[in-house]
Amino acid sequence: MKDPWIGRTVALLLGGICGSYLPGQSRVLVFGILVLFGVRLILWRPREFFGRVFRPEILLCGASLLLGFGYGALAERTLPEPLILDRVEIVGMIKDWTINEDMAVGILRVEEGELIGQTYRLTVYPNKTGDIPGEWERIRPGDHVNFRANIERPKPLGTPGGFDRRLYYGVRGLSGTLSAQGDVVVLAIGEPSLSWTIRQQVRNRLQAFDSEEVGVLEGILFGDSSRIPDEVQERYKVTGVLHVFAASGSNVAFVLGLSWLLLGFVPKGIRISGTILVLLLYATLCGGNAPIVRATIMGIAFLLGRLGRGKVATLRWLLFAGVGLFIHNPLIIQDVGFQLSFLATWGIVVLTPRILKLEFLVKVPKFIRFAIAGTLAAQVATLPVLMTAFHRLSLIGLLTNIFILFAIGSVLEVGLIGVLLSFTGELSAPFFQVSLWLLDGVNRFLKVLADLPYADVWVLNPGFLFGLFWYGGIGTFLWGKQKTLFWLKGKSLFLKRGFKTIVSKIFVRFPLEIPQAVQQRFVLQTIPPLSRDRVFVQIVALLLMVLFLWSPWNFQNDLEIVMIDVGQGDAILIRTPRKQAILIDAGPRNDRFDAGERIVLPYLLLNRIRHLNALLITHEHQDHIGGVRTVLANVPTDWVGVPDVGERLDNEEWKEGLPEKSANQDLGLRMLQAGDRIDLDSGAWLDVLGPNQILEGTHSDANNNSLVLKLNYLGKSVMLTGDMEQEEMVNLVKTGENLETDIFKEPHHGSRFSLYRPWLDSIRPYAVWISVGKNSFGHPSQEVLQYWGDRQVPVFRTDEHGTLRLLIGERGILFIPGH
Repeated sequence: MKDPWIGRTVALLLGGICGSYLPGQSRVLVFGILVLFGVRLILWRPREFFGRVFRPEILLCGASLLLGFGYGALAERTLPEPLILDRVEIVGMIKDWTINEDMAVGILRVEEGELIGQTYRLTVYPNKTGDIPGEWERIRPGDHVNFRANIERPKPLGTPGGFDRRLYYGVRGLSGTLSAQGDVVVLAIGEPSLSWTIRQQVRNRLQAFDSEEVGVLEGILFGDSSRIPDEVQERYKVTGVLHVFAASGSNVAFVLGLSWLLLGFVPKGIRISGTILVLLLYATLCGGNAPIVRATIMGIAFLLGRLGRGKVATLRWLLFAGVGLFIHNPLIIQDVGFQLSFLATWGIVVLTPRILKLEFLVKVPKFIRFAIAGTLAAQVATLPVLMTAFHRLSLIGLLTNIFILFAIGSVLEVGLIGVLLSFTGELSAPFFQVSLWLLDGVNRFLKVLADLPYADVWVLNPGFLFGLFWYGGIGTFLWGKQKTLFWLKGKSLFLKRGFKTIVSKIFVRFPLEIPQAVQQRFVLQTIPPLSRDRVFVQIVALLLMVLFLWSPWNFQNDLEIVMIDVGQGDAILIRTPRKQAILIDAGPRNDRFDAGERIVLPYLLLNRIRHLNALLITHEHQDHIGGVRTVLANVPTDWVGVPDVGERLDNEEWKEGLPEKSANQDLGLRMLQAGDRIDLDSGAWLDVLGPNQILEGTHSDANNNSLVLKLNYLGKSVMLTGDMEQEEMVNLVKTGENLETDIFKEPHHGSRFSLYRPWLDSIRPYAVWISVGKNSFGHPSQEVLQYWGDRQVPVFRTDEHGTLRLLIGERGILFIPGH
């Protein structure tokens, strides 16, 4: 290896990734295996496998791997424990502050009390008249303030594939959120930073322009996407260029390119130093937030590498930057933004020179050739991470990113000149106007591309093997096919010799009459008895560990029911042993949040569910039907089941929740009522218990006409109750149906209106589960919790345990919380 530091830093980062992503219960075991493997590797002919690599270097790489593993495994301990407190007195200093149309947001560091030293995201909502209350409008960064607020520290990620707010805050140095209650008292007036003053000055200058692109320009300049309309953000997302609003990698690259171009007349050392200074100033201007600091460090590492002797020096500095960020905050190794920035920079450094040599680029003009090669390199390097993290793939991303490289680069560079001249409106106005004109053209072009069929598609979780083969293919491309095949052949011969030795030791341990053909095939080697015993024990131990860690046959006949943590709402997935998938409800949707897009669909794709056999909707309330449209638009579904409630299906809530084509049966809309049976595979089935009849004039007609189901498998049953309340419960009890069940879903998120004791007293469930999130209704009711507590029935809640998995098989029933 030409540069030993590359191997050491790569080993450290790989160890950190393994330590961070492995489940907690597996880390100690894997760490022990790595230690044993490392010791064995050092003592067992390392030169045959590694070639001319000195044993101390192997030891250093192994030590780096173990150190990174341990440091990454301990990263979660830096996160604060979940916490919810109401109307707590807060004394602190405002570090950042922005007033938007719908709220004011800022960053505050607590200076007194038990939370001293912690940093929180502060939110102030408008009062009843739509104004920011009292003194909050006059707050500026640097002010020391006193007020009351509700405190919330995020709980651990409840649903795999969802947005991990706890990790997001931890990477950015935040402990949680503060929601201000009432007015604020200013204890001392501070002095805002120069960067904040400039940003506010630019915002004031841009208010003079009546253009919908103003919010987009702010997002490109400073990474503030709060003023960008949702439809514009979706347009940029579909075309694969949403990253321009992150004020991170692409923006830093544009600034770096502009500075490098303007300083082209000075010596190389001064040119690099000047560009680094410009990057630091831009990071300061953007408020020094985590993404921009990360990207700036990557850019500086790239520039420092230019002082060396080419690609190796640049790669070394890039890895040093990654290790430095990892040591500063071990959580960053799990941050998707860091992963994408690091891999994109690596791709540009390592892959671009090789891509430039491809035949189809030779005759392309130089400036376009470099743009295509750099864009292609970054996209190739980040593709598996993008697919795994977002489950979306922009099929026109390469084209739009090449276009954006020139268009948004021009917008950013002209806009930054306007920022530098923003001390006077007369000088800055022309530059801002040109930037807005350019943006208008960009938006029109992206709108045309976003409207193309299959501009972007949702994709299944590609899995570990896809990433392994993808990056293995990149390695083959870099190293060359002949060298790769030669190396693989050499290692296969080494492994073959090792296998022959192992087989010979097993035969010596257990003397058998070995056929002549086998003796000719394997050269059996005689070894001392003590060594044979040690090797045999090691082999058996390794095989046993593999069997314990990987045993797919354990659950292959189990039926799985998953209560997906969607917050205040319902979404339940049933997976049969033969992989039929039935989804019951799809979570809430409102103006700011769609559980179908943010939670349910990513969960389905993460678990490689590409098809639904049925989607059942219990009733029309938005916390159940809200995410249905997103799911149906992206996952092929055989049919949709709704309760047979007659004319109620024509109300506005049903119409808003169901896609329009459901009305003409294009989705196979089925009306379900009591007595229906839905057969699944492997002997499982769903009995429809309700609605038995259409109820009117109840406490909530929508809730009391909910679809009520009973899942049966291997003599076990699960009652799925929707949001039924006492009126429907009374009605079902009168039918005389067998309501006994092993697992009971508490109706209506644990509402007191669903506490009908005659039904509940008649059943003896092993456990109760409740789908509930943060709400203002008091769900779950203390009466309901007290009832089940008095009966000593365990209660599992999604707001406390996250996504809940229930496995039913021949061995019984198994609850797995937090998956």
